Amino acid sequence: MKNIWYGLCLLLACQACAKQEFTETARSWEGKPRVVVMTDGEVDDRCSMVHFLLYANDMQVDAIIQSNSCFQRNGWSSEPWIEEQLAAYEAVYPNLKVHDADYPTADELRKVVYVGDENPSHVPQGISYKTILPGANVLVNPAEWEDTPGSDRIVEILLEDDPRPVYIQCWGGVNTAAKAFQKLQAEYPDEYERAIAKAVLYCIWYQDAGGSYIEKYHPGATILLSHHFSGSWDYGAMSNSDNFVSQYMQNGQHPLGKFYTQPYISEGDTPAFLNFIDNGLRACEDPTYGGWGGRFYRVDGFENVYRDVSLGALREWIEPALRDFQARLEWCLTPVYEDANHAPEIVVPEGLDIVVRSGEKVTLKAQISDKDPRDVEGAWHLRGHMWEQKGRTKAWLEENPEKRIEEYRSDWCQMPGGSYTGSIDLVFEGKDQVHFVAPEVDSPQTIHVLLEAYDMALPRMTSYARFIVTVLPK
Repeated sequence: MKNIWYGLCLLLACQACAKQEFTETARSWEGKPRVVVMTDGEVDDRCSMVHFLLYANDMQVDAIIQSNSCFQRNGWSSEPWIEEQLAAYEAVYPNLKVHDADYPTADELRKVVYVGDENPSHVPQGISYKTILPGANVLVNPAEWEDTPGSDRIVEILLEDDPRPVYIQCWGGVNTAAKAFQKLQAEYPDEYERAIAKAVLYCIWYQDAGGSYIEKYHPGATILLSHHFSGSWDYGAMSNSDNFVSQYMQNGQHPLGKFYTQPYISEGDTPAFLNFIDNGLRACEDPTYGGWGGRFYRVDGFENVYRDVSLGALREWIEPALRDFQARLEWCLTPVYEDANHAPEIVVPEGLDIVVRSGEKVTLKAQISDKDPRDVEGAWHLRGHMWEQKGRTKAWLEENPEKRIEEYRSDWCQMPGGSYTGSIDLVFEGKDQVHFVAPEVDSPQTIHVLLEAYDMALPRMTSYARFIVTVLPK
C-alpha cells in the first residue's frame, strides 16, 4: 500500500483547467498526510479511536484534541479513556512494528494529546445540529472565548513552515478549530492567508456552531461536511460486521480491542480518517475523487465548502475497509511477519498522472506483487467448494500451492472522480496493464482509472492505484 510512486508534476498545469484549485494546492507536496483529531469522547468516538490507532502508520498524527459537542457538552477529558487506549496500543506495538516500521510509539502519540474547548456555554442550545447545513446563521464569537492547549496547538501547526495540508478531523464539535482560526487571524495577520489555506476540516455533522462561523469568517479553510456517515459506519456497517467485534476484538485476547465499547461496528467518526490513509485511492488530494471516507461535491455559493454525495459512496467501501481493519487487528497479536496477511504492493514507475490528446492510445501499466506466502487455508476457505466438485481435497491443494493458488487478482475500472462524463472502453492486457483510446474533447478533461489489487487470502486486503489521465483537444 505504501509503495505507490506518485507522479506529481505533469498534471498540475493541465488539470487546473478542468478541476478546482484544491487539487493544485494538495498535490504540491510529498509525504504522509498531516492529521489533527478532535474528539468529544462519545461511545462511537472511542470505537473509532481503536480503529484510528491501527492506521497511525499511514498518517503523521500532529494532535489528538479532546473537545466537546452538542451531544457531549462537557467533553470527556476528565476520564483517562485515551490514556488507557494508548497503554493498550503500547502493549501491541512490538508486533505492529514487525508489520510496518512506520508505526509511531505510544510515547510519540502521548506527546500530541491535548485538551481543547470543553466549555458547554460555547455550544448554543435549542438547535438541531443534525440539520445544520452550509450557510446557516453564525451564532458564536470565538474572540470572546479563552485559548486552550488544543486551539494553541492548531495555531502552532498551521504556522509551521510546511506546505502540506493539515487535515483537521472534527469527530465532535468544531469550536476548538474556530478559536484557533480566530487567534491566527487576530495575532498573525501576515501569516494568516498562508496558514489558513492549509486547513482542511472533515466535519461529522456540525456538532456545534463553529462550522458556520468558519464558513463565513475563514473562507480560506476547506470544509468537508459529512452527513451520510449516519447509516454507514455508525450503524449501517452492522450488516457487514456480524460477530466481527466479538471474534476479533472482544475475545479476551486483544489488549486494544477490549476498549471497543460496542458489541458491533459503531464508528460514526471513522470516515473522517479513512479518506486520508495511504491506500492508493488518493482521496486526500481532492474531495471529489472519493475514497473510503466518501466522495464530495462543492456546495453552490462557496469556494471551499463540500458535502458528501451519497450514502452509497461510503457503503461501497465498507467490506474492503473492514477486512483491512481485521488484518491489522491480527497484526497486533502476530509477532512473525509471515504469519499474517498484508496488502499487495502496487508500483507505478511511469507515474499515475498522464497527459494525452484526443485520439491517442493510452496505456496504463503497473507492477503488482505480494510478499506473503500463498495462503492454502484462505484459498480453501474461499474456493474449496468449487474444488470439491471436481473431486479434489485440501491435501491435493497443499502439494503444489504455487501452481494452484493465485497470490492476487486485479481489476481495472473507470471512476466517477474525473470531469469527463462519457465512458471509455478499457482493453485488458493481463492483470497489470490496460489501454484505451482517448476520447474526443473540446476542452481539457480528466479521466480516472482505478487499478484494484486484492490478495487471495484471509482476511482479504486490497490496494489501489488511481490513474488520472488528462485529455487535451487535438
